[in-house]
Amino acid sequence: MNDKEKQYLLGEISHLKEELEEADKTNDILQLENDDLRTEVMKADQRTFLVIEEIGEKMNQVLEIGSKVDRILAILDGDKKD
Repeated sequence: MNDKEKQYLLGEISHLKEELEEADKTNDILQLENDDLRTEVMKADQRTFLVIEEIGEKMNQVLEIGSKVDRILAILDGDKKD
């Protein structure tokens, strides 16, 4: 292998090293963005869970009110029969 070929290969190695460093930087940036997105998803999941929990509580309240209304109607219906 002559000096010209060696210089060419050293240049290629240097270029590949620069590309690798750039790829590492890009990878670091993408990992940070991924972490941020994962955090946002976790927060959204938590908010969704809280909303679902609140909806469940409201549904229970509605069912309780419906049960009370049914009892009142039964009492009123019983009074009408007497």
